[in-house]
Amino acid sequence: MSRKKYFLTFIVLFMLILTGCAKNNSQKNIITTTVNTYNEPVKAIVGNRYKVESIIKSVNVDPHSFSPSTNNSKQIADSKLIVANGLGYDDWVNKMVEANSQQKNLIDFANVLGKNDGANEHIWYGVDHMKKLAKAVYQHMARVDVNSKNYYYDNYTKYLRKLDKLSDREKSIKKYSQGKVAYVTEPLPDYLLHDIGVKVGDYHFAKAIEDDTDPSMKDVRNLENGMREHKVDFLVVNKQVTSSIITKMINTANENNIPVVYFTETLPSDLGYYDWMNGNLNQIEKVVKE
Repeated sequence: MSRKKYFLTFIVLFMLILTGCAKNNSQKNIITTTVNTYNEPVKAIVGNRYKVESIIKSVNVDPHSFSPSTNNSKQIADSKLIVANGLGYDDWVNKMVEANSQQKNLIDFANVLGKNDGANEHIWYGVDHMKKLAKAVYQHMARVDVNSKNYYYDNYTKYLRKLDKLSDREKSIKKYSQGKVAYVTEPLPDYLLHDIGVKVGDYHFAKAIEDDTDPSMKDVRNLENGMREHKVDFLVVNKQVTSSIITKMINTANENNIPVVYFTETLPSDLGYYDWMNGNLNQIEKVVKE
């Protein structure tokens, strides 16, 4: 073989090695979350060791009906960790995880909490839930990246202290909110309301809205009468879902001086979990102290 051929062979082998290294680095440096809600707790723990990317980034995309692309599947294949909500919220990720043999790198948040199908899927509204997710992320990363275990542990304990501030706020608010009643346009904030001692008074109405069906006339009348007779302390509205019935409930609340609190299901792109949840607590605190 001539020197020229030797040289060309060397170049090809060198490029293959570089390509392989680039691929390995990609695999080592990506962590995927199905929705941006879970970016902050993951980033807080992995720090600058990994790039954290959510598949759904926009508040205008419904996770239930999302159709993943081939690029999404490749991202799953290259991920060191995948964090999903579970409970039917983002089931589309399971097929990609299985197709890429990534089951061992999947954290199903609902499974971490021991929740089964049929449970309220909005589990990120529970601060204690998020603490358990943070612990699961730390444990996974300590297992797959042993050399950085202490780094992850320090980050985990630091983030836990941050979440503890939200828990402390909940305890403080509960002194005023314990025993109060709220109507919700869908069962979005139920875990949060439970944690601060607020009873949800319109389960059937809220479930119908979430399931994209019309609430019964009886449920609608019960809500209207409850607000007119001041049997409820405030109304919580998911501002990302609108309908004529929801607008009617908001108008009834306003007409009867029932405070209205607006929450979102997913996080705006400019907010992390802590600031988003802290803002939710600010709203609740304001209405229960009035």
